[in-house]
Amino acid sequence: MFELKTILEVIYSVGDLEKVKHFFSDYGGLSVVGNYKTDRSVLDFWNLDASAEAKETLIQFGSHPNGSIRLVKYENVAQKYIRSSQNPWDTGGIMDINLRVPEVAQTFNELRELGWHGLSDPLLQKMGPFELYDILMKGYDDIIIAFTHRVEPPLKLAEGYKIPSHVYNSSLTVKNLKATKDFYVDMLGFSVLNEYEVKKDEPIENMFGIPMNMIEDVTCKASIFSLDGTRDVMFQACEFEGVDGRDFSHLAIPPNRGLLLYRCEVEQLQNYYDSLLTKGVKIHKPLQEIRIEPYGRVQCFAILSPDGVWWEFLETNT
Repeated sequence: MFELKTILEVIYSVGDLEKVKHFFSDYGGLSVVGNYKTDRSVLDFWNLDASAEAKETLIQFGSHPNGSIRLVKYENVAQKYIRSSQNPWDTGGIMDINLRVPEVAQTFNELRELGWHGLSDPLLQKMGPFELYDILMKGYDDIIIAFTHRVEPPLKLAEGYKIPSHVYNSSLTVKNLKATKDFYVDMLGFSVLNEYEVKKDEPIENMFGIPMNMIEDVTCKASIFSLDGTRDVMFQACEFEGVDGRDFSHLAIPPNRGLLLYRCEVEQLQNYYDSLLTKGVKIHKPLQEIRIEPYGRVQCFAILSPDGVWWEFLETNT
């Protein structure tokens, strides 16, 4: 037997480690868990040359370990942007991460002063059973972060933070939602929490930045997944029917810049690994021991999704 636990971390490959760290810690109020030199075993796991080096900063919300952000700054390697000049309907890799904020309009204005910009002004959105204010903001390394405030059902947030949130959700834009769902549910054993569609019936501004003369012809279909069946850390796969974008799948690999990969915790990892092999899941990096601080030596393997998302699965000793 095995137990799928959670998405422990989202790995974010940055161009300027100090600038991004200060954004999350000094502006957002998130906690810096530690600063580390990336172990050689991890660099080998990521298929990097012997000359490559990297340093890391692990960031989390308070004492909440799940949905953390690990910043990685690579040295002595050539890099490309994973989703250069991206639009939300471009496929491949991780499109965004979601963070909760106490007031979206205030966050929007403050982030514009820091050099970020939105794909729209803040909008009230209806997504399945939830009603929320949402804004997609483009920031450092061509990433997108969705800053949200849930209106219905209401959600109480911790006070005293600009960003009182771990990464509770993130989005993948995929070519075929049915094939994606088959992969995550039937092959990997994840749970579906919710499914919904967003379609506008009039030319109207929208959070994705789709031109208003096209929006009536576009349907966004989404499935929300969880490893453990809870909403603590989720991710959603979205298919934009009616608009075609670029495909960044081949670029979503280390050491390229942007939202790079997911790192997930599993109990009885060997059993899970064996079960995937039995199902015929293609393993990108076989099960092996690597050293990841602050966890120490862990067993880890990696797979690639059909849309080029790098997933790492590990078992910690904590």
